[in-house]
Amino acid sequence: MTASPTLAVQLAPHHSKGLLLRNPVLWAAGTFGLDGYGAGLSSNVDFQALGAVVAKTTTLKPRKGNPLPRVAQGQGWLLNSIGLQNPGIEAVLKEKAPIWAAWQVPVILSLAGESPEEFGQLAQVAEGTPGVAALELNLSCPNVAGGLDFGQVPSLAAQAAARVKASTSLPVLVKLTPNVTDIVAVARAAEGAGADAVTLINTVVGMALDPERLQPVLPGATGGISGPAIRAIALAMVFKAYRELSLPIVGVGGISCLQDALELMAAGATAVQIGTATFADPTLPQRVVAGLGPFCARRRLASIGGLTGAAHRERPSSTSPSTSAEALKTSKR
Repeated sequence: MTASPTLAVQLAPHHSKGLLLRNPVLWAAGTFGLDGYGAGLSSNVDFQALGAVVAKTTTLKPRKGNPLPRVAQGQGWLLNSIGLQNPGIEAVLKEKAPIWAAWQVPVILSLAGESPEEFGQLAQVAEGTPGVAALELNLSCPNVAGGLDFGQVPSLAAQAAARVKASTSLPVLVKLTPNVTDIVAVARAAEGAGADAVTLINTVVGMALDPERLQPVLPGATGGISGPAIRAIALAMVFKAYRELSLPIVGVGGISCLQDALELMAAGATAVQIGTATFADPTLPQRVVAGLGPFCARRRLASIGGLTGAAHRERPSSTSPSTSAEALKTSKR
């Protein structure tokens, strides 16, 4: 009898506690339930079957969010400018964390600060809270003043990551913006500051005009584009970062089916997050999980981890030595 493929992945291999997930599928921040914290999901949504869920980004103080309207959509894309609306970290930990603590699925808390020191404060407040398995630093929100600064300047990304690492015993993921010239430089800075993994990518800055008024739909003119329209961008950035980093990558951006998730992993992601597509189909993440085992069986993979980086493994050439990007990466460790 053939053994079932292993779907478990490790997102923090160098952390003392690690972050071992039963499978590589995560629910992305800001899209988990009606409130972003898991409320209102119907009984047919088996989120507990996932590797983890990422709770909505939380700030030190409550935020009302941006003026309405906050969302626009078109074919293959969703434009949003929510503005990090949330009740503040103390309320989240008091009201939501006890619920999460009873779940089987790990919950990763997304945090956003206005300074490196504030990121550290957030981590200190969350430290030791049952129900919080790890932290994800949102260094990449395009919908608040200064929201992109940390993700666009390597030194600021490093400072934020370092402050959090010094303030928590939990694994730390750093979510980066695609709105940069070189995302690898920022990812390297986060890695150097001790990040356990990086999440690539957040939304891409975009705009929508009202067809009659020919004026921006959103009060702030621009917002963040998500959905299938950014999948190719996420794929390219994960592919590029995988060649340069030694820490795990969580790929996110435009996943709407099993194949999309598989391709992000082949590009270099250890795990993936699904977000925008869950608004239309909240069962998508669990269906992607269900497809991983049969995929591994068809490809004769003993573990889903064998898929990570598959797009980098070069075919042997008759005219040049066979040099695998994976082998090069391993040799640098």
